[in-house]
Amino acid sequence: MDRTQLNQKFEELYAKKLAPKIIPLEQERLSASKISNINNLLGLLFFIGALGGTFLFSKLYFLLLIVPAVIIFLIENRRQNKFRLKIKQQLLMEIFSLFGKFQYSPDKELITKNEIYKTGLFPRFNRKKDDDRIFGNYKGMDVVIVETELTHSETTKRGDSNENKTIRDFNGLIIKVSLNKPYKGKTLLYQKAIGQKGQKQAIKSMLSEGLGEEQADKIANSDVVNAVTGVLAFAEKPLINRLNISGDGLSVDLGREIRVDRNLKKVSLEDPEFSQMYDIYSDDQVEARYILTPTFMERLKNIREVIGGYHIHCMVENQYITLFIEIPKDFFEIGSLSNSINNKKIYEGIFIQLITIFNLIHYFKLDKKLGL
Repeated sequence: MDRTQLNQKFEELYAKKLAPKIIPLEQERLSASKISNINNLLGLLFFIGALGGTFLFSKLYFLLLIVPAVIIFLIENRRQNKFRLKIKQQLLMEIFSLFGKFQYSPDKELITKNEIYKTGLFPRFNRKKDDDRIFGNYKGMDVVIVETELTHSETTKRGDSNENKTIRDFNGLIIKVSLNKPYKGKTLLYQKAIGQKGQKQAIKSMLSEGLGEEQADKIANSDVVNAVTGVLAFAEKPLINRLNISGDGLSVDLGREIRVDRNLKKVSLEDPEFSQMYDIYSDDQVEARYILTPTFMERLKNIREVIGGYHIHCMVENQYITLFIEIPKDFFEIGSLSNSINNKKIYEGIFIQLITIFNLIHYFKLDKKLGL
């Protein structure tokens, strides 16, 4: 199915399936939002009362008033999560239905910590927090898509005391696809640089949601950003995903660390641009070159430009290929109790992003005609 056909399918899907669901869900959201606003205000008043009562009278007032404040906030958080899950199961999965049979998994862990750790891409992480878990089948290939965050803690000396900081190792999509044929070896593709264009695209994507597409584009192409990204690209040091903002100000962690399996040897390719952007390791040089074709690399690049990702790492082993796509924001967000879900552009944006993802997945069918 080509892009034109998919666009037609999306318009039909939106008119016949999405819109009829969006209208009652938006009405439900508006009613629930009013209740949430009242509850949040009550919770805030209890909290302020707890602090004021403690300051003016005794700690007993804090205990009496903070308990209902906490209960109210917990109830509201639960209601928010319940509505968020509901709209994803009913609306997001309708968009996924254009590509195959997919399900949203709110509880089941689809990709484990141990599975990620064994790749060697993020050797320091010890905590994993999944946001979205989706699984299904696309043209005979099993597909798992998980939006997740990987972090670890670091302790630094600060005067006479120690300070613990949470460091983000990865935030984005993990996409695991079953291949048509099993591979004998193991190939790791680690992106070490994204170049100036990639840096600017990442900045634009990060800013566009809050400032709008036009303003974000102006900032990304400003003289200051051009100068900074130019220097960083020349030095082959990624910036945005190592940017940390804390009470101490702005800092940049330019260091990266991977742990490569001792059986994997570095693969040298004739493409100098490719070699500058990626480190490739494999225990089968022939298979590595079979996988890493110019077409495959072009599709990786296209994903980064459409999604606004920082880096795209890749592991091919046995009958699976796993992609790690770092992105600056929540990927499959449709709305919440506080934000309208009645906006066609939201669904169009997700649809375009999914086309890019499934376009890459389709490549691994190894067909002569690559479809989308």
